Amino acid sequence: MLSWLTSRIHESLAVAALLSAAVSLQVAWIANLVWFRMARVDALGSLYLFVATVYAIVYVLTAAWCRGRDCSDFRDRAYHFFLVSILIFAAMTLPVVYGFTV
Repeated sequence: MLSWLTSRIHESLAVAALLSAAVSLQVAWIANLVWFRMARVDALGSLYLFVATVYAIVYVLTAAWCRGRDCSDFRDRAYHFFLVSILIFAAMTLPVVYGFTV
């Protein structure tokens, strides 16, 4: 009945997706900080394109590196790196943080 629920994604592709999402989140908040400091608020489309390009490059490289390997030991580390990246992204994109000047 629901045969599409039983099909599974390959582990190396899942690890590549988690790792590339985590890296692109890190790149996103750093690029957001740089874009805000340079007062280039009108160029948000290029910021999104840059982050999407980083995601695609890291995904392709990680998928090629993990292809045919046992990635079970990388799975937990990639997942925890993704969770930490979400927390850092949420904290570093608050207006209080990137609006802070010394």
